[in-house]
Amino acid sequence: MILTNEMLEAAFRFRSICLWEELTDSDVFAFRLSDGETGYCSVMGNAGEHFSLGFYRGKNGFSSYLKTLDMGRQQSFGCETFETVMTFDCINCDFVAASTLDDTTKKRIRKYVNDAGLKISRSNGWPDFTRFEPYKAQYGITCEKDARDITEALRAAIAVSEKLTIHDFESLGFDKRGAYPTAKGSKLVPYLIPTADGTYEWSTVKLPALVQDKYATVKFENDILVNMVKALPASCILQLRIIHIPTPVNDGVSEVPYFPAVLICIDADSEYLWPIFCKEDFEKNPILILVELADTFRRNAGKPQKMQVEDAKTEALLEDFCRQCSIVLVREQNLSALNEAWVSLLDNFMSFS
Repeated sequence: MILTNEMLEAAFRFRSICLWEELTDSDVFAFRLSDGETGYCSVMGNAGEHFSLGFYRGKNGFSSYLKTLDMGRQQSFGCETFETVMTFDCINCDFVAASTLDDTTKKRIRKYVNDAGLKISRSNGWPDFTRFEPYKAQYGITCEKDARDITEALRAAIAVSEKLTIHDFESLGFDKRGAYPTAKGSKLVPYLIPTADGTYEWSTVKLPALVQDKYATVKFENDILVNMVKALPASCILQLRIIHIPTPVNDGVSEVPYFPAVLICIDADSEYLWPIFCKEDFEKNPILILVELADTFRRNAGKPQKMQVEDAKTEALLEDFCRQCSIVLVREQNLSALNEAWVSLLDNFMSFS
């Protein structure tokens, strides 16, 4: 895990300015990263509880912020919400109690504080950097680009605070009404452009619209299995959905654990359910779950005549497989039996996690 002096210096300076007393989480601002990409920031803590800076890289990253707004309007945390959280792509610099950090991180921070002659005197004064990466467990910073990005984001936030001491809120480009950004985009927000002398030029920029998640069709290139499934008799209607379970797995290669995927399969008539567990990281190797699905059809000596799905991710997984295996694939809405099975399966894993 990466925790540099630059990250810590920027984090402690940000903690000292209490920018959340001036801004709410709706007061997004943008800045130009050193590689030319646009970064977006949201300051949390105006309610006096969770002090944090959220950083979102580019329009795809900012969609994570927009998704949180949509989740906040929902009445309950359901299965769909859980899958949405899995897609987040952002970095938080939170400020927490020392008791929430592991010993190695505390020692690293304590050494920096002692060397810099600082004190951690406030409640929730310890910086905790958290990387949200799609379908991965929340983790610390593990790559230099992320370390650089969050450091630049914290410095931009400090510059916002300094400017607010001599300029009024609205003249800097903030919305005096405090309206939240919308999925349609185009809201004007402050835009900070770093200069060679360490200061910033100020402008405004339009926020991007929500970028819908897109999934590439999984190509099933296994002629032996295709011919085997194609020759099987077709009978039932099968409802399917690819989901993730909240028990992260370490593959021994990547430092960051991943959330394993499960393909829920349920017979539309009998409501007989069987899950197919992906033995590796699904996002890296989705073919494995299709191989297991084909093998399941072989063991049962039959295949479905039709597969029903509700979502784009599962459709992208099955589209080429179904086409090659002569199975009809249709997109449906409100597959109640499938969704009830999903809730039950997720509840079971939640109870054991």
